[in-house]
Amino acid sequence: MRTNRHQYFLDLAQRCANQGTCLRRNFGAIIVDEYNTIVSTGYTGAPRKQMDCTELNRCWRKDHNIPSGSNYERCRSVHAEMNAMLQAGKLARGCTLYLAGFDVSTGELTQIWPCFLCSKMIVNSGITNVIMRTTPDEFKEMDPMVLYQMRSRESLGDDSPS
Repeated sequence: MRTNRHQYFLDLAQRCANQGTCLRRNFGAIIVDEYNTIVSTGYTGAPRKQMDCTELNRCWRKDHNIPSGSNYERCRSVHAEMNAMLQAGKLARGCTLYLAGFDVSTGELTQIWPCFLCSKMIVNSGITNVIMRTTPDEFKEMDPMVLYQMRSRESLGDDSPS
């Protein structure tokens, strides 16, 4: 059975997540242009030529009980969306970013919301649409500026300017 294009690209993003090297959660990202051509892909993993958590068999954040969603600067991995944007460079302008991921310990689908830093990068890259898998058959579509404003309020507080 043929799937619609959003499900197709989300399935590919989910497949990219399987390449991730995080011991907690892995995500995959696909950047697609206006012609539905894949511009780049990315997954959660350590910087190039650096040992990753699967090679080390340990996660610094997990070892130090860092709560999920905080202190990303203390993580060895680069986020999937960052890796995809780095690969795409200027070609990301006007594109759609697809995101999907899973919890490593359970294998269960994880709803992804780009972190505050990634949301800033998404806006600056010129990506015009973000589509995130929420269930195997459903997704949430967001304007990058709305995503950034949401993450900004969460990170900086409700009284901060957008």
